[in-house]
Formats: sequence, C-alpha cells, structure tokens
Amino acid sequence: MSERLWRVVVVGYGHLGAYLGRMLAAETWCRIAAVVEPRGVALEKAASDTGLPGNTLFGKLEEALAAVEADVAVINSPSELHYAQSKAALEHGWHVLVAKPIANDFAEAVKLVALARAKRRTLCVGQQLRYNRHYRAVKAFIESGRLGRVEIVHFLNSKPRHEALNLAALDQPALYEMSCHHFDSLLSLLPRAVPESIVADGYRPSWSVYRGPCMVNALIRMSGGVHVLYHGGFSSQADCYELRLEGTLGALRCRGVHMSVDEMAYEFAPRGGTFVPIAIDAGIPAENPWRPFLALWRGYLEGGPEPPFSGRNNLGVFALLSAGIDSIRRGRPVSLQGSARYRAAFKGAKGRERGGAG
Repeated sequence: MSERLWRVVVVGYGHLGAYLGRMLAAETWCRIAAVVEPRGVALEKAASDTGLPGNTLFGKLEEALAAVEADVAVINSPSELHYAQSKAALEHGWHVLVAKPIANDFAEAVKLVALARAKRRTLCVGQQLRYNRHYRAVKAFIESGRLGRVEIVHFLNSKPRHEALNLAALDQPALYEMSCHHFDSLLSLLPRAVPESIVADGYRPSWSVYRGPCMVNALIRMSGGVHVLYHGGFSSQADCYELRLEGTLGALRCRGVHMSVDEMAYEFAPRGGTFVPIAIDAGIPAENPWRPFLALWRGYLEGGPEPPFSGRNNLGVFALLSAGIDSIRRGRPVSLQGSARYRAAFKGAKGRERGGAG
C-alpha cells in the first residue's frame, strides 16, 4: 500500500453513513473532507462526530462538489438517490463507494459501470457481509471437497421488523435491501455458478408494517446443476436463518439468528447419514466484515485487483434481484442467460473498471 491520503466525502449520515464515517475517520490512510446530509439534526451529529468546520458540511451534494477538494464519495443515502449521486460524483472525477443496492434500476446500474470505466474511476458497492466468519468457513468447507459437487442450496433468512423506517416507501423492500446481501453471499460461496433463471413470489403478511412485498420466496437455477430454494424478508414472526448445502458426498447445515449475527452452529451429514455437530470455523478469526472489505477497497483505489464488490462484478447480484422483481410483477419465471436486458451482468466480470481490458 502507498502512503497516499484519500480525501473522503461522506454522503448521507444516517445509521450506516455515520458508522462508516467513524470507521474511515479512524484509518490513517483516509481523511473525512466533508459530509453531505439534508437533515439538520443528522448534520449536527456529523459535525459533533467529525469535528469538521461548518464550511465542510453541506445539505446537497452539488454544494460539496463545487466547494471541496476530494478523491472519493462514500454514498449512504436512500437507494432512489444512488444513481444520481453516484453519477454526479463520477462525472466530477471522484471514485465512488455506494451502499447497496447500486441503484433502483438495472439499466441505471449498467450506465454507472460504463461511466466509471469511461472516467477511469473505481465504482464499488457496500456488500460486506460475504466476509462474515460463517461464510468464510462454509466457503472453505466447500473448497475442501467434503461436500463433493454442490447441487442443492436452501437459503432461508427473515426477521421480524416492526418499523419500516427508510424502507417504508419501497415497492420491493426485501429484494432491494436484504436479498442483495443474500445473493452476493450465495455467489461468493459458489463463484463458478452463474444465475440462469428465477421465479419469485413476493408477499406481505397481514401483520406487516410495510407497504410492498416485504417477504420473498424464490426458486433459482444456476449453472452446474445448482438449484436454490430461497426465502427472505422483514416480516417473519421470529428470526429465521438456515443455510443448507447438499452435494454429491453429503450435506452441511449452518443455523443461527441472522446472517449479520455471525455466531452459527454447524452440522454435517455424510451421504445417507444423519446430521452431527461439526466445528468448521476453528482458526477463522471473527472480525468486523468491513475490515477486509475496506482493505480490499483501499487496494483497488491504489491500483490493486478489482474486488468482487466492484460495480461491474456486482451487476450479477443486481441482475438476479432485478429478475426476481420482474418475476413477481409478471407472475412467471424470468431467464437471465440469453436475456438482452441482463447481458451486461455476465460479460467481462472480474476485469478492471479503471479502463483496462474487459
């Protein structure tokens, strides 16, 4: 790593924006140059947290673009603002780290990736949960070969949320705000499996505080004969988390409270056998998933390898959740492979947005 000091503008100072702002402020390789937040109370909190002077606190991104010398925008505003704010920052010559989902429309996401490439700037999406300890443990177990070739996945994760908060106005809160993490983590476990099709049912239980279909059930087909049974959402009556993978040699079960509560119980059943407890995370340190994420992100800013959470690599995740929304609206399966709409998601991944080949 170089000794370069990266000047960061934090856009959005809600829960996550404030959290990331504090993390970045503690790093020696970056400095918070400004905060953009339209809500007065939140902007006052930003001033208190960061100690920034008043001339670096703004209500609108346009004001910061005109007044601040910076290198990076870290955007944690509501998702309907992601496209416009990321576009403005990239056009201004800043690198961008934007919260998930990258945008609220797949075509907009593709445009942002193309713009980042044209401007020779990095674009990344805040999908950090793939670096949770249990996902690293499950991935290592798959790679050990003890499961054989994985063909069946059950991914079940829902939780009771009695306040809709910033998701209240979204038509598809589960897919946009939760499933994106689920799909990203799924693809991290099976990096060679490419989504082929999805059929999804979105629904709203009678007790839900959400307006839109806050619960989703789906069947996903992936290359290599992988079939996924998926369930996710915000309005279950109790916490639900189970990740089950079945391969040609047996089955692995991982159960806990929620994917973001990184304490799991594991069980393994050999082919035709019964489940018994197994410790697969020994030797894998428990750490804040933002730590490895930020290390990889810094490396990418400084010319290192493109991470899996780059805008371009994240298009596969966004294509899958967008196709899920298409399926809910149309009431039928949606194909991703061979689709003109989603072609960009599976073309040229793992290349470099900075203007290199791919």
